[in-house]
Amino acid sequence: MAETGPAIDHFRSNQWANNLLSSEDYTPVPTDSRRFNPSIGENGFFANTLATPTTIPHVLTLQRRHIASPQSEPPTWLPATKQDAAASAKPTLSATPADIIMIYDIGSPDLSGHRSTVHGGVVAALIDEAMSLAVAAHTSASAPQTSLSDDDRRGNMFTMQLDVRYRKRVNNPALLVVRSKVIARVGRKFWVRAQALQEDEQSAGGHLEWAKRKVVKVDAMAFWLVMPDQKL
Repeated sequence: MAETGPAIDHFRSNQWANNLLSSEDYTPVPTDSRRFNPSIGENGFFANTLATPTTIPHVLTLQRRHIASPQSEPPTWLPATKQDAAASAKPTLSATPADIIMIYDIGSPDLSGHRSTVHGGVVAALIDEAMSLAVAAHTSASAPQTSLSDDDRRGNMFTMQLDVRYRKRVNNPALLVVRSKVIARVGRKFWVRAQALQEDEQSAGGHLEWAKRKVVKVDAMAFWLVMPDQKL
């Protein structure tokens, strides 16, 4: 598995990332996809293509120490309009603790679509990655004794549907934080929410980290399926 030590050392220099690292509610865990498996070519995208100085040189995954059980019935999908969202009485993802927090050091220019803007497809992939780790956290918590090794804990998990809502452009180079949470589970079916956030450099307070607004750049929801071992 990818080691967390070098990533922790790197992100300690950023005040926002350091605050996340200092939370007693979360603990660093290996980012499995940063470990390339040459025998089968697994994880080549995150471990090789997205692991360069001009893409994502550093990434760190934090997992909530106590994973709460999600609801046991299918949830309502993302609201279709702002009016629908305003009418919803359910708490938003930002108001509830995330299962997984991924901190990405976004480089430039190799992830850019428009100038100083990360390509939307890349952003979707980063969100999908955080969602996979949230599903893995829940499957590990409910069935710690599994036929899959730790290295393979995501090997039987697949995204079946991914709905990404882009609110604002994701800047680069910059820090990107993705929060993901399993909001419902029915057997092998998982529903996951995620948000990608960046700091608002133009907000009041200037360089003071505590005064910078954390802006939701992207909101997403997905349906995941965990396949039985015998069907892989």
